[in-house]
Amino acid sequence: MIHPGNVLRTFVIIGIVHLLGVQAGTAQTVPTARWYYEPQYEPQEHQADMQHMRLDLRFVPEQGLVSGTVTHRFTPLRETVDSLFFNGPGIRVKSVLYNGKPARFSTGDEGTTVYLSPAAQWGDTDSITFQYEANPRRGLYFIGWKDSTGRSRKQIWSQGQGIDNRHWFPCYDAQNDKLITETIITFDSRYSVLSNGGRVSMHHNADGTTTWHYRMSHPHSVYLVMIGIGAYGIEERRSRSGVALHLWYYPEYPDRIEPTYRYSAEAVDFMEEETGVPYPWESYAQIPVQDFLYGAMENTSATVFGDALFVDRRAFLDQNYIGVNVHELAHQWFGDYVTGRTPRNSWLHESFATFYPKLFLRRIEGEDAYQWARKKEHDAALETSKQNLFPILHSRAGRTRVYEKGSAVLDMMRHTFGEQAVRKVLTQYLNKHAYGLVESNDLYQSFQDVLGLSPWWFFEQWIYRGGEPHYVVSYEDITLAGVRRTRFTVRQEHQRDDLVGLFRMPIGFAVHYADRSMDSTRVMIEKETEIVDIPNRRNAQIAFALFDPGNWILKTVSFPKLFTELRAQALRAPQMIDRYDAVMAMRELPPDTKRSALTEVFRQESFGEVRAEVVRQLVADPHASAREILRLASQDRAPEVRRALVNAVSAIPREERELFEQMLRDSSYEVVEGILRKLSAQFPAETDRYLKLTASDNGVGNAIRVLRHEISAGKGHTSSGDSLAVLASPANEFRTRTNAFEALCRLNHLDAGIVESLYDAMTHPNGRLRGSATDVARKYLTQSAHKTLFRQVLAAGEWQEWQRKILTEVVDAQ
Repeated sequence: MIHPGNVLRTFVIIGIVHLLGVQAGTAQTVPTARWYYEPQYEPQEHQADMQHMRLDLRFVPEQGLVSGTVTHRFTPLRETVDSLFFNGPGIRVKSVLYNGKPARFSTGDEGTTVYLSPAAQWGDTDSITFQYEANPRRGLYFIGWKDSTGRSRKQIWSQGQGIDNRHWFPCYDAQNDKLITETIITFDSRYSVLSNGGRVSMHHNADGTTTWHYRMSHPHSVYLVMIGIGAYGIEERRSRSGVALHLWYYPEYPDRIEPTYRYSAEAVDFMEEETGVPYPWESYAQIPVQDFLYGAMENTSATVFGDALFVDRRAFLDQNYIGVNVHELAHQWFGDYVTGRTPRNSWLHESFATFYPKLFLRRIEGEDAYQWARKKEHDAALETSKQNLFPILHSRAGRTRVYEKGSAVLDMMRHTFGEQAVRKVLTQYLNKHAYGLVESNDLYQSFQDVLGLSPWWFFEQWIYRGGEPHYVVSYEDITLAGVRRTRFTVRQEHQRDDLVGLFRMPIGFAVHYADRSMDSTRVMIEKETEIVDIPNRRNAQIAFALFDPGNWILKTVSFPKLFTELRAQALRAPQMIDRYDAVMAMRELPPDTKRSALTEVFRQESFGEVRAEVVRQLVADPHASAREILRLASQDRAPEVRRALVNAVSAIPREERELFEQMLRDSSYEVVEGILRKLSAQFPAETDRYLKLTASDNGVGNAIRVLRHEISAGKGHTSSGDSLAVLASPANEFRTRTNAFEALCRLNHLDAGIVESLYDAMTHPNGRLRGSATDVARKYLTQSAHKTLFRQVLAAGEWQEWQRKILTEVVDAQ
């Protein structure tokens, strides 16, 4: 394990030495390449190739119980195999069959070892069958079955990544093996069941249950096995190529189907076009579930996503499923179809799955939206590098590098080698490794096979090594040999060591003139200091100059500019991101200097995020022209502009109160929530009127509803405090509960029922709910009277040992 500021570095040194003619005492220069090497993260060794798994399941959801029979068919990878270990912590194995006959086995904390007699041999195809039961805390989740009020949804769903499926069925749970799976589930006929692959059959039984049978046609990794059970409707669609899409939804919300699943079929068409590879599975299903642990999960042929993304048309404006939808769809190629041998290769999954939604966004919303998505990724990656400089491939790289930075690297890859060229490389890479396992070098080899290129320098600096370049840029207008030219000086001034060196990248330079003409060039920048000249043959006056127009390179830049240059760039740069950068560079300038420029930008700019930045800079400016911009912003067509106004305003002038009150009827839930909070705080005498105006709005996670009750309870209405307690209870999904807990804490309202709800949330599998509830509990526990109540509820409750341990640690720590 390598740590930043380490006293010991582990790295591979690859040297090429010309051995012939080496003489004693002759100094040798050995070319080397250096990067982090972590042998402990090599692929897990295994003795058998798992080829097929048949999983037959039943559930007692009120007890959180799964009982099943699973049969694994395999071939030995060693000459003789006399035992096999199957992951299965906490699973109670009742019996084991080896090739249909009882087998000896032993069970430990992490799983079960099966002793094979006679031993399996090379060339054999053998089977092992487990009959088992489990009450898993991870991997399989029973939602709502203990809700005594009956208000909660009742669901069962799984989440296998990284190694959690082992908690609900015995298996070889590592991603360096792939197998064909089929799933048979018998459950209450009032509910629908989804699993991987095509549905083979659905049989109604006499006892009120239905048996659902799903089967995959091609192999995939065990962590991608899934089930989803609940009360659903299903909308059927097809892509242009005929891929069947099964879009699961909550029947009581048919109005949410279109905004949630907008562009779903078009996204399949897009991915097939971009990759050059047809969708590789039988069909594609998507299912929303309550309290999901993450945003979504790309299980093979069947994506699970958190139902906070199952939105109506208004919520769509604030947060929609499109990006997540395309992310998980891209995984059907990158991660499911072609799978990294180890989690260390997760960038081959997540970077690609983060990259393609940007391209799809460009298709449906245009180039500006694509540039904005790239900018957000760059910002996230550069912020992470303030902590350490681990490379994408390091085990401690972190989510941002594997997702956002890796996606930015793929943008740069296309920018460097050409979009069509990289597309051809990826098509070959996918086809060559279809339904197989890959490492980073396989992608590198595809460059060699398809383009005849060896882009070692690109992979070394962006994949195997860490950091990003910092460029210090300046320019001067000079005349040499009778030719007027713009001379750029570029210096690389970032931290460098054995594992972060100088960067080599093709970078664009552009000079824009006052007559609206332009000259540009693209140069490979690789030395510590480089000089780039652009001839100005028309002797035109320079208006502004750009380094890396379009902001393709992941970097930080110091490039001082005069205000006149910033103004010209903000108004005239062809690409949105360059205009935005100029506006951002005005942040520290006084209002009198920038006001005229910003108002002009706002009136002519087409992209909402640029106008939003103008609003943030003018919101405190009392000048009449600035106030007029804020009036326009309150009615702007882009919700991000209206949100920026609401979030940025700190004090609403009384003469502008009516303007802001109109925003209580905004189409965006986030705008309504934000302005309701600010208006009620600043004009308390008008609160009742504001609550009536927003009475029909709930918002995502009931955020507006919770806020109304918080405001009402703050005015002494005890029934609103009681309503918040209900919203915080286990009858509701995690975002509603989180919002309610935080409101109750601000009100300092607490009773035994709220403590019970907090305790439930503090031991909940959803980490976002668990973390928020724990923070709220800690705030309450700073008060001695509340601490006494927490102790009383803890003492009176019936807890499992692991729950009591978690709760006691929190209570006793305060």
